[in-house]
Amino acid sequence: MGTIELSPPYVLRIFRQFGFTDNEIEYLNCLSYGLSTKMNIIPNLRWYFEQSTLKNTSPRCPFATVRSCPRFYESLSLLGDAGSTKIPEKEDKKLLKKWKKSPLWTATKEQATSISGYENNHFGNFCPEVSFERFGLFATDLDRYADEIDKDLAHSNLSKIKETPDDWRWFWSNIQPQHYSECSFYSVLLSLKSNSQDDHEDIIELKPNCYGIGININALIRKIKQVYKKIK
Repeated sequence: MGTIELSPPYVLRIFRQFGFTDNEIEYLNCLSYGLSTKMNIIPNLRWYFEQSTLKNTSPRCPFATVRSCPRFYESLSLLGDAGSTKIPEKEDKKLLKKWKKSPLWTATKEQATSISGYENNHFGNFCPEVSFERFGLFATDLDRYADEIDKDLAHSNLSKIKETPDDWRWFWSNIQPQHYSECSFYSVLLSLKSNSQDDHEDIIELKPNCYGIGININALIRKIKQVYKKIK
């Protein structure tokens, strides 16, 4: 008995009759072509801002500088060895020394930011802010295609399913999108910032009273407790 070839519109109609959504059909279509099925997320600037709005946070990470976050620094520093502009050597050494002394510095290689593989094919544990500046995607892990054969095959399959030019699968075999609020460093840095603000709380305050000055008793007590804990 010969094989019956059905037209795409007819197949779509059958799937929809059985209750499949368009997203589910696209998922199955990607599987049939051997493509990554993370097709619903394109972690561009629009996606990032939408996530920030949903989470009620600032649009971009408030710690996205080499002096504020070790992950941002390490990501930017490593890119200097992968074709990007390098941090000036003197400044890089100074920053590395600073972060290695910090309790925020990663303890294992699995936790550390890294670039590995043949011709720098894998970018792991990257700061999504740095990834966007370099690759246009807010992602913490990015994997290039293993070779030109895999890349050409993916391009052929993407053309068949008529994917848009902004689909990251034209350039990457796999990525892990990430919003900065999901970064393991973010909560720690936020907590440290909050503690720092408490440490600088004013004990002496200018007040509109007959003396023109007052003492914040609660702030004084908190300061004494903090000093006592450090001594202890």
